[in-house]
Amino acid sequence: MQNTKVVMPKLGQAMTEGVVVRWHRKNGERVTAGELLVTVETDKATYDLEATASGTLHVVVQEGEEVPIHTVIGEIGDAPVQADTTSALPPAEPVVQQRIASRPRRVLASPKAKRLAAERGIDLSTLTPSSADGVISAADVEQAAENAVAQQQSATAIRPGSAPTRTERERRPLTGIRKASARRVQAAWQTIPHIVQMIEVDASALQAARERLRADIAGLTLNDLILHAAARVLAGLPDLNATVENEELILYDGIDIGFAVDSPRGLLVPVIRGADGLSIAQLAKDRQRLVEAARAGQLQPADMGQASLTVSNLGMFGIRAGTPVINLGEPILVFVGAVEERPVVRNGQIIVRPMLTLSIAYDHRVADGVAASRLSQGLKEALENLGSESFSEVSNPQPLTPNPQKALDKREVRSMSAGEGYAVRVRSHAHVWSLDEPASDGGEDTGPDPVTAFLGALLSCMTIAFKAAARRRKISIERIEGRAKASPKGQVKEISLTLAVWSSASEQDAQILLERAKRGCYVSGVLRPDIHLTVELVRHAPDAASSPRPLGGEG
Repeated sequence: MQNTKVVMPKLGQAMTEGVVVRWHRKNGERVTAGELLVTVETDKATYDLEATASGTLHVVVQEGEEVPIHTVIGEIGDAPVQADTTSALPPAEPVVQQRIASRPRRVLASPKAKRLAAERGIDLSTLTPSSADGVISAADVEQAAENAVAQQQSATAIRPGSAPTRTERERRPLTGIRKASARRVQAAWQTIPHIVQMIEVDASALQAARERLRADIAGLTLNDLILHAAARVLAGLPDLNATVENEELILYDGIDIGFAVDSPRGLLVPVIRGADGLSIAQLAKDRQRLVEAARAGQLQPADMGQASLTVSNLGMFGIRAGTPVINLGEPILVFVGAVEERPVVRNGQIIVRPMLTLSIAYDHRVADGVAASRLSQGLKEALENLGSESFSEVSNPQPLTPNPQKALDKREVRSMSAGEGYAVRVRSHAHVWSLDEPASDGGEDTGPDPVTAFLGALLSCMTIAFKAAARRRKISIERIEGRAKASPKGQVKEISLTLAVWSSASEQDAQILLERAKRGCYVSGVLRPDIHLTVELVRHAPDAASSPRPLGGEG
């Protein structure tokens, strides 16, 4: 019977190695399946692994050693083990080196990179690819050649007999999060063409909103409001929620917002998933949970990476602006500066206002200057209008200040359209939705166009009215499917509706229900008299297999 191998797991797409932090059982001890076995550390957090089998533990990799993913770090079982996994273990480092050396490293490089490397005498196995796909490019080879020349020139610049003026105090190897962070920042800077836009924001509304809400939302911060606003604005610009992979632009659904956290193990960026669908109270609660997990080293793989946008706030340190580096695999990073009292000009007068600077870095492959400006300007407007036109919600849910006197009534809506696009965010007393125009008509297709939205409202109203009439007559309705069409494509002159109804109702009863539905659908009453509306009813017997017959009439 073979022993069960314990391997360094791959806990995330970007993980390449991990550190054995602690064995919870000693070498040679008996372990039981399901009990805590070993704690490992990745570049993001620490994870506890359970034993997957029962038997004797044979430790291969000692505590504190870093090894690549899929490396065997121990074995469980009573069968004889290989020489390098006996209870009389040699030092772990030679074991790991022997294991790695027995597997020749496969070097992935483009044809051009291989040709340049051969011409310039560069060993490809010594290079680290800058692209996320792990393939060494010609640019990587050229950079290596330039670095070699620079090192040679630096060495020859020192006169014979002279010594460097700097004295080394200590050398510390980069490990864990700091090692991975250094590698990723370098790769991101080399891979992503950055453009940075800086925009000034009057923070008066932002500060006032926090003061109004902090009594209802424990631990609410200015950053929570900024994260919430960023998610809502980006949701209205779906073409920016994307990344570039090779020569493809990959677009994503849903807005996941990352934020920087300073932890004892280094800088971490946990991610709030589906942030565009959260109220401020929900977002603040999730942010607090992630901060606690980050500082305790308990973030899970699902809590990290693949953010639509990341916010980094260093305003607490008095930093006004910066040129941020975008996280690898993300399109946007918003750097939030300090809120400062500054003189500004309003209506020809110099006044003092609390101002902050947003320095927003964009992946130029995803966003050109105009598209980026829509987000920059939209975020500025959203933050400066908190409490007037914001759709931010607290837990009840109510808008920040929908109206100083009262909230929205049952049949009352408000709208907001930020930036230069056509997208309009509409909200009622409890719901938020978007209307837009298709890209062919100059919009960005973030929601249905107004006519299509009206057709949906009309068809839904007719369906509800039909079911309400059936309920009053105690007629069972199994299912209703509808279809609505407006014509022509320009100014609407005709609208046709079709209701397919699955019911055991007779033909006569179905016709009566249709007539009552047409009278009870209030939405149809807002149509102009010159718009011709027809309604067709198609009746199905419950679970009918045969083709239905049209029964309906005309309105």
